[in-house]
Amino acid sequence: MTKFKSYKKLTSICICDDEKQQRNMLNKIITREMDLWGYPYQIKEYSNGESLVYNLEHENYYIDIIFLDIELGKSNGVDIAKTIRKHSKDTIIIFVTGFSDYVFHGYDVGALNYILKPYKTEKICKVLKEALKKLEQWKENFITVQIGTNLCKINTKDILYFKSELRKLTVVTFDKTLEYYGKLNDMETVLPSNFIRTHQRYIVNLNHVDSITQTYAKVQNEKIPISRKKYQEVVGKFTRYMLES
Repeated sequence: MTKFKSYKKLTSICICDDEKQQRNMLNKIITREMDLWGYPYQIKEYSNGESLVYNLEHENYYIDIIFLDIELGKSNGVDIAKTIRKHSKDTIIIFVTGFSDYVFHGYDVGALNYILKPYKTEKICKVLKEALKKLEQWKENFITVQIGTNLCKINTKDILYFKSELRKLTVVTFDKTLEYYGKLNDMETVLPSNFIRTHQRYIVNLNHVDSITQTYAKVQNEKIPISRKKYQEVVGKFTRYMLES
């Protein structure tokens, strides 16, 4: 079962470094700053690149910001970064290294910045602020769902509709269906304007509505109920949306 976290804008932060002392130091600084700035967040640590890659490929793990050591014992941080890029073009990569010679490797994977060891608190804070600022520029297009201990991000453009049943919500996209605990009322406050409540139990994405009748909206060959109470509002918004598109 999954839990919904989108209305809190939870930020997924990863630290991948084979030195425990360095991970602890980074974690402490990041935790202090995120708490100070009031950002909801989750931090996960990895001591090797293999475990990180496994989670990326098999556990739907999504990373907003990663502090990635370039020398990871058997692994190479640049190769790990390339794997991350295969799964997400938006993950913000920050290299950490004890060798300035590696700095230029970041260009190949679109790294935001690099931090030289030994760490300086001022540098970490500056780069973290830079990453959060960049994150805010596009984060409104996503919702975040927690699956076990991992976070899974969904682009709102891919969402077809939401369905509520008892205390559970189901989000249906082009290629997957996820269930989690949540409320449609919370969803309405955070979704973009192209989403509309058609029924007490449904919210649909107008981008994917093919047609509307008095009783349902047709979305990818599925009939999503429209209540009598919501009909005029749905028709009006759908009409305006079509004219503006």
